Amino acid sequence: VGSPRALLMGPPSENEEKEEERSPPSYSEASSSSSSSSKTMVNFKQFLNLSMREKLDTVKQKAKEKRLEMSRKKNEKRSALKEDCPLPNVIRVESTSSSNLPEIWRARRQNLEKCLRNEFVSREKLRETVADGFVPDQPSSVRYDVWSYLLRLVPEDKKERESERIKKRETYEQFVEELASCVRTPDVSVELTYKYENIKSPTKSRATRVAVELKVKKVKDEDADILEQIERDVERLHPSLHFFNDEIEAIPKRMDMTEALFVFAKLNPGLCYVQGMHELLAPLYFVCFNYPDKNGIAKDAKSDSFWMFVELISELRDAYCKELDKTDQGINHLLSEHDILLRKRCPSVATKLIDELNVKPQFYAFRWCVLMFAGEFDFPSILRMFDFLVSWPRGKRDALLRLCSAMVCNVERELMDEHCDFAVAMRTLQNYPACDVNKIIKIACGFPYLASQ
Repeated sequence: VGSPRALLMGPPSENEEKEEERSPPSYSEASSSSSSSSKTMVNFKQFLNLSMREKLDTVKQKAKEKRLEMSRKKNEKRSALKEDCPLPNVIRVESTSSSNLPEIWRARRQNLEKCLRNEFVSREKLRETVADGFVPDQPSSVRYDVWSYLLRLVPEDKKERESERIKKRETYEQFVEELASCVRTPDVSVELTYKYENIKSPTKSRATRVAVELKVKKVKDEDADILEQIERDVERLHPSLHFFNDEIEAIPKRMDMTEALFVFAKLNPGLCYVQGMHELLAPLYFVCFNYPDKNGIAKDAKSDSFWMFVELISELRDAYCKELDKTDQGINHLLSEHDILLRKRCPSVATKLIDELNVKPQFYAFRWCVLMFAGEFDFPSILRMFDFLVSWPRGKRDALLRLCSAMVCNVERELMDEHCDFAVAMRTLQNYPACDVNKIIKIACGFPYLASQ
C-alpha cells in the first residue's frame, strides 16, 4: 500500500523531478513550494491526531483513489489507441513500433468479437473488420462464424440464423435423396430375407432366414464418370494431412466431400465437376467440421460446406465453364485482366516477363485462378488466403486478381535477375517458393484500385 506520508503527499511527477535536476528553484517557486509543504505538514499533523481506525480508513481511501486514477489513465490510453487505429485495412509493420503492434492486434480482435456478438451482424461492417483477411486461428469457431456470414450460409439477423441453417440442411438432404442417393449406397451390400413364424406363445415369434441376396450399387452411365473422377480426386487430397488421410477417420470425410461435389455437379450441368474443385471444398469442409454442434458432433459439415462452396465460386463460375473459355466471360478473359493489371501494378516485371521472356499468364496463372491458390501453399496458408478472398470488400474476383499480381511482385527479385530466362521464370512461378502468405496479402492490399480497361 505504501507509507501514509507517500499516500497523502503523492509521488512527484516526472516534470517536477526534471525541473529539480536542472536548476535551483526561484524565490517565487521556493515560496510556493514552502506554502504547499506547510499545507502538507498541516494535513499530516491532522492525520497523526486521528485514531488508529480513522488512519487505516484514510490510507485505504487514498490507495483506492490512486488505483482508480491509474485505471483511468490506462483506459484513456486504450481508447486513444482504438480511435487512432480502429481497424486498419493493412497493418504496416515497418511503420509501427514492436511495442504497439500487439495492442493493435488485440484491439482488432476485440472489435471482431464485438461485431460477431451483435444481434444483427452487418456483412458490410464485418468485411471492413477483416478486410485484409484478419481472422484469428483460435478459437476455430471465429473463422466458421466469419465465413458463414460472408459466404451467406446464415442471415445477418441472429434470430433467424438457426432456422435458416436448418432449412438449408433440409434442402441439401432433399438434393441428396433426389440426385445423389447412389453416393450413400455401398458398392456391395447383402440383403437378408427373413420369414417370421409364430410359436407357442402368441407374443413371440421365430425368424427363419429364407434368402440371401447380394446387391451391387448401380450408377447411371452419365454419372459414373463424374463420380469416379470425384472419388479419385478426393482420395488423393492433401496426402500429408492426417485429417484427410487417416485410415479410419478420413473415410466418412471423403464420402461427405464426394457427396457434396456430386450434388453440385448434378445441380449445375453447365459446369458439372471441374477437376480441382475438391481443392476448393477442402478448406471449407475443414472449417465446418471443426465447428461441432452442442453434442460435439460435426454432423452437418457436408451441407454447410456445400452451401459455402456454392457461394465461393458464384462470382467466378464462368471461369469454370469450358464453353466460355474464348468469350469475354471465361477463364481467358480473367487471365487477360491479370495481364493488364500486372502491367500497371508492376510494369518493370511485366515488361520482362511478358514482352522479353514471352511468359504468358496462361502458363502459370491458370492454376492460380482455378484453384484459388489452394494448390500452391501448405494448408494453414491456404486458410489465410481464403480469409482474404472471402472478406475483401470489392469481391472475390478483384481479390483473386490482386493476389495474382502480388504473387508475381513477391518474386520480383528472382524474375529481374540477369540470369533469369524463360525456364527459370516458369520454374519460379509454377513451383512457387515457400514464403509467408501474409506478405503476399499485404502486397495485394497495398495496390490502388485500377480498372482493367
